[in-house]
Amino acid sequence: MKFVRTLARYIVGIVFIVSGFLKGVDPVGTSLKVKEYFHAFLNMDPGHWALWIGIALCTVEFLTGVCILKVIKFRFFSGVALLMCIFFAGVTFFSAYTGKVSDCGCFGDVIHLDPWPSFYKNLVLLALTIFLYSQRHRARPIASNFWEWAFLFGYAAFIVGVSLYSMHNLPPADLSDFKPGRDLFKGDSTSMVKYKTEILYSKDGVTKKFSLNHLPDSSWKYVETISTVIEGSERIAHKMPFLLKDALGEDVTESVLRTEGPVIFISFYDADGITDDDLGKLKNLGDSLNSPGSTGLLDAFSSANLGAKVYVLSALTPEETMASLKPISDAVEKEDISDVFSASYGERNLPFRIVYGDFKTIVTFNRSNGGATYVNQGLIVKKWSAAKYSNKRIADAVSKNPTALMAGTEERSRLFLIVSLAIIVGMVLIVRFISKALYKTVKHTMEVIEEIGEDESSS
Repeated sequence: MKFVRTLARYIVGIVFIVSGFLKGVDPVGTSLKVKEYFHAFLNMDPGHWALWIGIALCTVEFLTGVCILKVIKFRFFSGVALLMCIFFAGVTFFSAYTGKVSDCGCFGDVIHLDPWPSFYKNLVLLALTIFLYSQRHRARPIASNFWEWAFLFGYAAFIVGVSLYSMHNLPPADLSDFKPGRDLFKGDSTSMVKYKTEILYSKDGVTKKFSLNHLPDSSWKYVETISTVIEGSERIAHKMPFLLKDALGEDVTESVLRTEGPVIFISFYDADGITDDDLGKLKNLGDSLNSPGSTGLLDAFSSANLGAKVYVLSALTPEETMASLKPISDAVEKEDISDVFSASYGERNLPFRIVYGDFKTIVTFNRSNGGATYVNQGLIVKKWSAAKYSNKRIADAVSKNPTALMAGTEERSRLFLIVSLAIIVGMVLIVRFISKALYKTVKHTMEVIEEIGEDESSS
């Protein structure tokens, strides 16, 4: 029975740790899945709360896995694990039965499971957690109550810190459909999948869905773009499709990706999240592209001298996009240099071209709102968050061999994932054994001291 308990504890603990960590390292991607479940089950939009719900979920999962594996507060966390498995089993069964969610998202973008396999996996975990919960009274502490709480807060701070870091920067391990090295021209099997795109608008506290061909007037406020699979399955497709349109809805994917030389995409998917600093950096990048000549050291690093083109990749409507970019167009107009931007397709004096795409696609393309993505001949080479990109960093990347740059980025991503998971599980087990040994030693020493004290008092 002890062997079975240990085996069940290892399986449940490691699965919860891996699941929580993979979602925690990509909080924006997790928020997409949270929104998908809210739409499917409750027909409501959690808005910005989806991000914090996702972080809370992965934190609880990660802590539950650590505490099950390490036997910390085992009676409590075995109950938490049981409740979570009951909940996940119910959710995945409903998803499988109704077909409303095509990918469970249990392990982020690393492992994709269809609803039925995910449901069977949760049934196995449910059986194991029921067994562990029934054996919870047999668990022996490995540390004092103080150190158990210290371990708990330490691991919580770790996973929350990882999530916040990934929010501000980018996931250290990019395993999405648009990771560096992806050829955007490939994925022909996506033609087997058809999507329905709807746009949410709100007015007077009421939120409604509108089709692309029947948008409301300007008194309605844009909320979000939603794409739903209406034929086939996203998992049938080899890769998520990458489709670009202009403001009139015309497909411009081929012409943009066939652009000679480097292409820099700046992703916009949340108008409220774009700051003045983001707009300033974007304008500087556009100015660099359209610079008439090289007059100094910084100009030598300009995008223009490297043949790069800049595009804003927006998930917003054209009206929302132009409203967000108005400070840039106003600044250009005041500078009275609109003729410099004649090569930018003349989109209201903006020093770049604007293309539009699906919300989910653009968030997957670059998790950072306002982040930059370098594409060369249809190949994704490198990404930067809105906080990290600069003209010099982009120019430095563009000046290097794109194949070597892609290979290095992919290798670092895989290495981070493998090493970090190995270290987490290894440290949990090592610290468990050390804590258990120290706890036994201290407890035995205290018992000996108490016995000596009792003998002296009796004599």
